[in-house]
Amino acid sequence: MLVVSSLACGQGTNSTSRSGSSPLEVKVTSRPRWSDTCLRLSLQLTNGSESSILLDGMYEGVKIYSSVIDATNTLGQGTGQAWMLVYGWTDVVSEPIKLAPGARRQLALCIGETFPVKETGKATLRQVRVRGKLRIVAEYEIPAQRIIHRSLGKGKGEYILVPDVLNRGTFGEVVLEITVPCPNGTGETSCLSPPPIFSGEHDLYTIELEPPPEIEIQPPALPIFPIDRPLPPKP
Repeated sequence: MLVVSSLACGQGTNSTSRSGSSPLEVKVTSRPRWSDTCLRLSLQLTNGSESSILLDGMYEGVKIYSSVIDATNTLGQGTGQAWMLVYGWTDVVSEPIKLAPGARRQLALCIGETFPVKETGKATLRQVRVRGKLRIVAEYEIPAQRIIHRSLGKGKGEYILVPDVLNRGTFGEVVLEITVPCPNGTGETSCLSPPPIFSGEHDLYTIELEPPPEIEIQPPALPIFPIDRPLPPKP
């Protein structure tokens, strides 16, 4: 079950995770504001555990989705409110970002006022305005560790934790939501409601599957008789 922490603009909040408690804390540290064609977001990611954690370096540790109204379930999330990715996709592979115990990471992000969508099978794009809510998802990994004994000499030693390269770590994510503020001069009734998307529309990051090749109809093969069986009589 997805648990999120919702907040009004200008408030900071402790984030929540799918499993309840999380070693990673995500906060909005200042009021989201529009600047020209950009929604400025200031985030703080804090490692509250006693172990180092890894953030995905491909998108600085966070993905951001914008709310939309999908009346036809074209996104497969059910009819009604759905979410489309507006920040956090890249095809550039980056090394994970290591966050030491107690360390903090500040992010200053720019979310464009619109995002493009396209209809399946068509090349034209349509720009959709960011409205309603943003869902911020921070994914992390706690690397696997194992305990080994290290000798200190003279019969003394200690047990220490070292990376366990043979096992996968623990993965988790933190989710929170914020309300998109209204640009100056925009009435609340028009900017607080998520925008609609239409049947067949999706974001640009969805991979469109090509249909399988058509099956060619072949004539039935002639029967093959074993050589030890006499041929059928001629008509």
